[in-house]
Amino acid sequence: MRGWRSAALALLLLPLVLGSAKAEDKLRVGKAIQNSFNFAMTDVAIASGTFKANGLDVTPVTFSGATRVQQALTSNDIDIGASTGQDMGFVFKGLPAKAVGEISHKPYETEMLVKADGPIKTVADLKGKKVAVSNIRGYPSWLTMQLSRRQGWGDDGMTLIATGAQPASMAALKTGQVDAWPGDLGAAIEMTESHEARVLLNFGDVVPPFVNTALYASNTLIAQHPDLLRRFLKAWYENIAWANTHKKETVAILVPILHLKPDTVARIYDRLMPTESTDGRFNPEAMKTMPSAIVQLGILDSEPNLSTAYTEAFLPKP
Repeated sequence: MRGWRSAALALLLLPLVLGSAKAEDKLRVGKAIQNSFNFAMTDVAIASGTFKANGLDVTPVTFSGATRVQQALTSNDIDIGASTGQDMGFVFKGLPAKAVGEISHKPYETEMLVKADGPIKTVADLKGKKVAVSNIRGYPSWLTMQLSRRQGWGDDGMTLIATGAQPASMAALKTGQVDAWPGDLGAAIEMTESHEARVLLNFGDVVPPFVNTALYASNTLIAQHPDLLRRFLKAWYENIAWANTHKKETVAILVPILHLKPDTVARIYDRLMPTESTDGRFNPEAMKTMPSAIVQLGILDSEPNLSTAYTEAFLPKP
């Protein structure tokens, strides 16, 4: 009798045991570049256990630019991409994806750098100078155009030089092949400390609201696994809430991801963490800027109606 009861109890507990051992759903998340604080929130969510708590097994994939993310979404090599806002324009050129959540809409992670011992001392000195960008149609290019417009020089007041990747842009500035580089905040901090560069301005202070980073989901994921996408977005913004209250732990996670010193990452955290979207809703003022930005970057010839390029349908309910 005692043995029968034990067996019966084991059968009753079996579903609970199997449920607890259920494998998490797998997702492949592509990051446009390695050294972005915004995109590295993917790695923070993995390390903090937030994805796992939502039943997700996320594999991060790092690329050398937004174009590579678009290619990977098109070939179905990734399910979700963390990339730049202007990628919404490529939806109208066949990108099989939609923007599904905002990451940030103010580019405080980008600063205009010049050589520390170079002749450029003010923004006015940039007129006609060469500026390194990874991609002519990338958002640093748009930032440079906006700065040029602000100075009254039109879109082409500076010459954009495409290098293909941020490390190449950094090298071009150091060797004098270009005069300036709209570089990431981490590089700006460390290059300034080593007297290799000087910061002229932070673009978050001089350009209008703009969806500089966003999350994109493949059409396949949207159509076939909408609940999985909802869980991912829920986990993403839960992780932002966690990171906002766990500076020490977040910085420790990011140091080996961003390849920067702990003090540098701490300074980046203080500047950028408050700018991270906490709910994924697309800022209305930023969205007003996007159609003209897409045209200015040469992605499309006329301003698109972006209502078909993004959706908030999968975001957590307010």
